[in-house]
Amino acid sequence: MIFHSIDNKSNCKSIILNNQIINNPDYSNLTGSWDYNIDHNNDQIEYANLYLQGKKIDDVCPPHLQDKWEEVKAKHNSFIKSFRIAEVIASDYCFYDLVPESFLLDYFGTKCEIVEYILGNFPKPKNYEFLLSLRKLLINIEENKLILNTSALTNQLHKYKTRRFREKLTKIPHAISYNLFGTITGRLTTKKNSFPILTLDKDFRSVIKPKNDFFVELDFNGAELRCLLGLNELPQPNEDIHMWNMEHVYKGAITREESKKRIFAWLYNLESKDFLSNKAYARDSLLEKYWDGENITNPFGRQIKSDKFHAINFLIQSTSSDIFLRRAIEVSAALKNKKSFTAALIHDSMLIDFSKEDKDLIPELTRIFENTGFGKFKVNKKIGLDFGNMKEF
Repeated sequence: MIFHSIDNKSNCKSIILNNQIINNPDYSNLTGSWDYNIDHNNDQIEYANLYLQGKKIDDVCPPHLQDKWEEVKAKHNSFIKSFRIAEVIASDYCFYDLVPESFLLDYFGTKCEIVEYILGNFPKPKNYEFLLSLRKLLINIEENKLILNTSALTNQLHKYKTRRFREKLTKIPHAISYNLFGTITGRLTTKKNSFPILTLDKDFRSVIKPKNDFFVELDFNGAELRCLLGLNELPQPNEDIHMWNMEHVYKGAITREESKKRIFAWLYNLESKDFLSNKAYARDSLLEKYWDGENITNPFGRQIKSDKFHAINFLIQSTSSDIFLRRAIEVSAALKNKKSFTAALIHDSMLIDFSKEDKDLIPELTRIFENTGFGKFKVNKKIGLDFGNMKEF
């Protein structure tokens, strides 16, 4: 019982099943699809895109479907191009309202056949449940469209970059669309048609307003360095990691900023033989444990092909990413059935759209976030009435 949702938007509920368009479907007996949709209320449904872990559908399409797939894919791309030319923001409409029914049956019917092939011939990833939990969280974030207040830019309109950004906001969806498989280390990227939350200029952050009462940001203090300590099973400092380095690693001989520059100059440069840094963090010992000469395999089983020069970088980046994403999933689960919700994931921090009635949850959410399995990571907390005016608390 393979099916395909025509559109991922919560108000667009039709699917393709057995070469028919089904409105308001019953998902209870369905078993497989391409991607998760917020309406899929059946935990037994398996998703082919998670099986592929970033591979493109073009690369796995079986030979007997390749010609048909190329034909319907070309038509699909033509429709998308026409939307751009006509300046139609497709995210404001259900896809089935913009294209002919005959095309929907051809395109999604072919894709259903490819999905059936993938689910029957590719191994289920060992971390499938994690990938599914993360995909569900990312879809929920995408569904909660951002509240943008462009009047916050008024005082900056004398700058060209501000005027250009304001114009851009009229042409892109006000939603964050993440790419789960955008990097080999597992760090999130955003899709081309997404609001650019990961690269947003700090001068423009104030346009983002909460739907509830205020934003709370939870951010790991020195995530990469704490990850390095965790990988070596060393204790986590309770204070700011760079102050700790200044006082305990470099014995107060340099400032906090100098300490920060020195530790990062050493961390990813295997040729650097900084004795004090390596004594405190034991970086060089990690190669023997996690690199086999061709691949690094982090503690979560994520394997990345790597030479010696990049091995430490890939190990720390992938491990810190896996730690953060798992903590974000747990924090978001603790907000289930609450007014507050996760609004965005930004590198090593998560932005929560908070309701006043949930404010007593902040200490518990902090405890969930900081308990990583690699020691208790210090968490920097900020609060604000918009994303551009966040204050530590």
